[in-house]
Amino acid sequence: MSPRATYRINQQRERGFTVTELLVVVVIIGLLAVVAVPALRSSDPNKLDLAATQVAEAIRIARAESMRTGDLYGARISQVTQRVEVRRYNPADGSGIETLYHPVDKQLIDFHVDDLAGNAGILMTNAINVFDYSGTANKKRVFFDAQGIPFFIDSGGQSYQLTSGSIELSLGTDKRFVILAPITGRVTIQ
Repeated sequence: MSPRATYRINQQRERGFTVTELLVVVVIIGLLAVVAVPALRSSDPNKLDLAATQVAEAIRIARAESMRTGDLYGARISQVTQRVEVRRYNPADGSGIETLYHPVDKQLIDFHVDDLAGNAGILMTNAINVFDYSGTANKKRVFFDAQGIPFFIDSGGQSYQLTSGSIELSLGTDKRFVILAPITGRVTIQ
């Protein structure tokens, strides 16, 4: 082979990438994008659903324990600390006696919403005073009687009926609401 022919062959090989090489690179970049993009989303509705379920479950357990034992149980929801707490209360003045343990996993029902596994970034955005009672200001606590009816007791022992209860959870632009129905004490997620 002449030196000129060898030069042309080498020059053709060094011009660029083959179509196959380009396709392999595009496929690799596509696979990386499929894996990385969901992890970079600021909002994951599944996380929000899990957090709403955990808050609703805490309130439901307080209601169920009141109905089961006849004792006064309730939930305290705080936006400042992002904390949900279920306790047994003194019926005379509504002061907390003890924090309740979960009936299945035997853990205290006292948690910060964003500290739970996988819930980073979730906030209770309206939880300063989420429960509205007739005849008094909004409060961050709710109690249940032996029939499961939600109400509030002030430090003087006066009780007030719940008129509405809504806890707003948000992650980015997504929102979920945990709703406590007056009279029935039914807890739903919207």
